Amino acid sequence: MKKFMNLTRRNCLVFLRDRGAVFFSLLSMLIVLMLMGIFLGNMNEENVVNLLKEYGGVRDVPKDEAHARELVQYWTLAGILVVNAVTVTLTVVGSRVADVSEGRLSSLYSAPVSRGLIALSYVASAVVIGILMCILTLGIALCYIAAAGGTLLSPGALGRIFLLIILNVCVFAVIMYFFALFVKSSSAWSGIATVVGTLVGFVGAIYLPMGSLPTGVASVLKYIPVLHGASLMRRACCGQALKTTFAGTPKELLTEYSEYMGIQVKMGEKAADSFFQALFLTACGIIAFILIVLVQKRKDISDR
Repeated sequence: MKKFMNLTRRNCLVFLRDRGAVFFSLLSMLIVLMLMGIFLGNMNEENVVNLLKEYGGVRDVPKDEAHARELVQYWTLAGILVVNAVTVTLTVVGSRVADVSEGRLSSLYSAPVSRGLIALSYVASAVVIGILMCILTLGIALCYIAAAGGTLLSPGALGRIFLLIILNVCVFAVIMYFFALFVKSSSAWSGIATVVGTLVGFVGAIYLPMGSLPTGVASVLKYIPVLHGASLMRRACCGQALKTTFAGTPKELLTEYSEYMGIQVKMGEKAADSFFQALFLTACGIIAFILIVLVQKRKDISDR
């Protein structure tokens, strides 16, 4: 256990000492904030207010605008947390690629430590850093929302968000490590990180709401774990805001809006429930873990 803790600590410090790696791991989050602050945020708020005007009967427009702003803020926060779970773990796992390209992994393999423990330490460091970054992001976002006059989340909602942070970070840390097994160059991994950081916003229906995507694209995204991770996080973040914003409106309006914004994901004729989505995410992580074990065994045999 001591060896595992030391290896994990070493990998965490390697990441934290590289300011460039820290910055670029959060670059996708900064892009989302910029897009929401300049373009998409106001558009999404206006869409909510217009829906309430059209289907909500007599409304208090200033209150509707305030509630819509809060709803969009929490919807954005949910997307950012999932983006962090993907991009931060990807960057931290990159320390494994750097160790391979610079020959340090061979030195680690020569030490009296099992290869499985070394591999687990890379994943564990990605999980630790990923969770810390997500919690830091959550805290900053909640302070901003409170300062802007928004309503803070209930302890129950915060508890669900924390559990979902752990689930998302663990799943994506394992998936990213699996991909890292096939990369031997830091420059190649940087290229992959750039592509993933660009696509994660689209795959998670963050840059464009689910309802704005072509039907074919939306159908494909429903089988990608990022979308389900984002959907689960949105339910936890937006639950209270949805009830407040759509109070006094037909239930169908809330359902249609939730599906349009990717808060609910429709699989076939029914919306996927939280249990199914959590199970789907867990299954993706387990499959990636099994593949890691198989690939690692094959590599061990070839290295003999």
